[in-house]
Amino acid sequence: MVNPLSRISGRLRMRHLRLLVVLAEHGSLRKAAEIMSVTQPALSKSLREIEELVGEPLFARNPKGIYANAIGEAVIRYAQLVFADLGGLHKELAALKSGNIGDVHIGAISALTAGLVPQTVALLKALHPLLNISVVIDTSDLLLRALEQDKLDIVIARIPEDYPSENLQFAALGDEIVVPVARCDHPEMKNEALTLATLSRYSWVIQSRPAPLRTIFHELFRKARVRAPSSTVETSSTFLALSLLKESDMISLQSLSLIDAYEKMNIIARLPISLAINMDAYGLISRKNRRPTAAMQVVADAFTQQARL
Repeated sequence: MVNPLSRISGRLRMRHLRLLVVLAEHGSLRKAAEIMSVTQPALSKSLREIEELVGEPLFARNPKGIYANAIGEAVIRYAQLVFADLGGLHKELAALKSGNIGDVHIGAISALTAGLVPQTVALLKALHPLLNISVVIDTSDLLLRALEQDKLDIVIARIPEDYPSENLQFAALGDEIVVPVARCDHPEMKNEALTLATLSRYSWVIQSRPAPLRTIFHELFRKARVRAPSSTVETSSTFLALSLLKESDMISLQSLSLIDAYEKMNIIARLPISLAINMDAYGLISRKNRRPTAAMQVVADAFTQQARL
């Protein structure tokens, strides 16, 4: 009968786990004793201790030596996982000591490219010059797919409505405000009586489904009981959207934090209409079933710290 977990966890030692790993690799008490620099009787005694702790036999004998039974294979598998994790821990500790903490692949929404993302990446490179960072900018849904496919380690975005999120871990970093924007010399930029009905006559640049901004665009006009613009251009590229605004009379909903940077360059500006929309909070998103590496933890801590500032 398998013993209670409290008894196993309270008395099982690392030397027991190492013995299991060595036995699994060599299938011989004599060879295992040589490798572990102990006598064969001492090793046999340790094996009996493990079996008493578990409450079941773990090995059987054959003419060539010993082999694990079904219970033994299960215990060995977990012993191997422990030592694999220890190996990973040692590598991370050595990397942290040397300053080279590895690679990290970050995904972020475009609204954060003028503030949080560049500020945090600059901070990380100043603190950890040897940390290798790659950044992908895209919509939340595409970033989350890449995260679940292990193409990204950490995502700074929001979880779209109806997106399956049971395997995702979310930690809010901040809120985002979106406003209608256009080029600085747009015909409506000085219209103090500007209304949504007037703006609906222009062409709009909107995000592709299922991006949250696309939903907000339709909700904005629906709630105001104003016919939505009939002329639109769909794109997931914020850079293309801003370029279209600069070259035409088009209008778009964009993050206020992003627009601040372009307003200072006199390229894009907020339209003179009392309209600001609070979006759901964005935050750090990771996979629940993935243990963070040292690099991932350093990056997560840096984004959390910078968001507070």
